Amino acid sequence: MTERESELRLRIMRAFAATAAPPEIGPADGEPLRCLAERHVLALGGDDGAQILMAHPFAAHRTGAQVESRDRAPGTWWGNCAWDGLGIVALLGLTDATVTSNGITLRIEDGALRDGALFHVAVPAHAWWDDIGFT
Repeated sequence: MTERESELRLRIMRAFAATAAPPEIGPADGEPLRCLAERHVLALGGDDGAQILMAHPFAAHRTGAQVESRDRAPGTWWGNCAWDGLGIVALLGLTDATVTSNGITLRIEDGALRDGALFHVAVPAHAWWDDIGFT
């Protein structure tokens, strides 16, 4: 990964952490953005194919897993799936949070997953990028 790609990745992750949304992307970001997408660091979409849809574990869309916490602002983030939701909890160091996906809520209290949750991913890992928006 080049320095420009690393800097862009960090800017994207910081924006998602602080605002639950991706940062503004300018023309100078085009090449490093495409390289990050080719490496599966993020997923692009939109009419121009240059909008950040996901920068794992974060998602710009609001149809996946919702993470809520009073540990820090903005208090609500989105991931593509429950696995990404748990990734957001870990990445942000949230100790008290909920991850809600497909009508199921996972509770994190004092930094631990409660309720004896069992997590199953139906799509094998080698096939995730076949349709990352679904997985």
